[in-house]
Amino acid sequence: MVMSSYAVRAQNVTKAFRIHGERNRTLKDKFIYAGRAKFKDFVALDNVSVDIPRGATVGLIGVNGSGKSTLLKLMSRILYPDKGTIEVNGRVSSLLELGAGFHPDFTGLENVFLNGSLMGLSKKELNRKLDAIVDFSELGDFIREPIRGYSSGMYMRLAFSIATAVDPDILLIDEILAVGDAPFQAKCMSRLKELQQANKTIVIVTHDSGTVERFCDTAVWLDSSRVRSYGSPKEVVRGYLSETFVRSHEGGSVMSFDRNKASHENAKAHEAVSETNPGTDCAQIALKATSGLGEGMVEVGGRLSLNVNILPMKDFKAVTPRIRVSSEDGVNLLEAELFQDENKTVVLSEGLERAFSVDFPNVTLMPGEYNVALELWTDDGEPLDVPEAKAKVSVIGEEKAHGYVSLLRVWKI
Repeated sequence: MVMSSYAVRAQNVTKAFRIHGERNRTLKDKFIYAGRAKFKDFVALDNVSVDIPRGATVGLIGVNGSGKSTLLKLMSRILYPDKGTIEVNGRVSSLLELGAGFHPDFTGLENVFLNGSLMGLSKKELNRKLDAIVDFSELGDFIREPIRGYSSGMYMRLAFSIATAVDPDILLIDEILAVGDAPFQAKCMSRLKELQQANKTIVIVTHDSGTVERFCDTAVWLDSSRVRSYGSPKEVVRGYLSETFVRSHEGGSVMSFDRNKASHENAKAHEAVSETNPGTDCAQIALKATSGLGEGMVEVGGRLSLNVNILPMKDFKAVTPRIRVSSEDGVNLLEAELFQDENKTVVLSEGLERAFSVDFPNVTLMPGEYNVALELWTDDGEPLDVPEAKAKVSVIGEEKAHGYVSLLRVWKI
């Protein structure tokens, strides 16, 4: 018998769920629906085909409701497709939801055996792996306590320790790693890299585009329940982020029960729309972040321009713009203002629109999502009564290190 070269093969898979609304409360409703509850059919996956080779690490990306978690549950055989087929070759270990496969009244140790047995391991195998599971989880004496008292991070520690200790051929992860603290997340990434080196297949659902670019061999973008793009993580992530930014600026909904209105064609070129804050009695202010890739995106080492437009509602003799750059998790990375950098201020005249820009010739941020904000201050250090203008920036690139800043480095051994 020839072993398949694919770990997972999904062919023309469709999966729908029935979403029930309110019960029939009026006589008219009961007559029309004859006692039946009203419902809508939500198509989570629509004719999806994906081939995942053995030993590949694949990232599933897309907005909420695009079908990522449903596809993962089909791969783990928790759900079965309404149409099409899914072929899975090898032992599967899943990290899908916190608490899945656990009993809240059992201790951590008891849940190791419960969860492990659900994955097909014998008691003898689990006894042999028990010390390694407990040591990796770092739960200490809490391993003998009922897990109903565990925090979400402790749940994740135990679940990840079990899932990766059972020597799976295929590991499925659904955003669960975002729960743990930073040291344990780093430890988990090291374990995942060990599984990669052991030629295990890993499928990750995540909203962290930086993780997809750094860690995955292939990316799959699901959009409106269909595969929108499949291939190089860099190219797939770039297309996904570009369209997501446009949709968010245009105020469009990304989730809908009406799949007939969803576009499955390639994205057309869009005129980027800046995020403008409502003005106060002082001024209106707008901020737009652009690069050679368009609005809201820049490559590591690329040039980023922050373009600002101000419409004053009265005269100001000396104003200094202040820029703040922060990470998605709120870490303040840069605060700078014109007066400190250049010993200059801006004169604003009532009703006369002013425009200026701030250029970053060489962006040294690591791949990931960042927030940029701009405020107006007087040269005396007093903020003007103007809401800060905001923009989001996605940094993309090939950087393999971790952290917030990409520093040029040369190794000598």
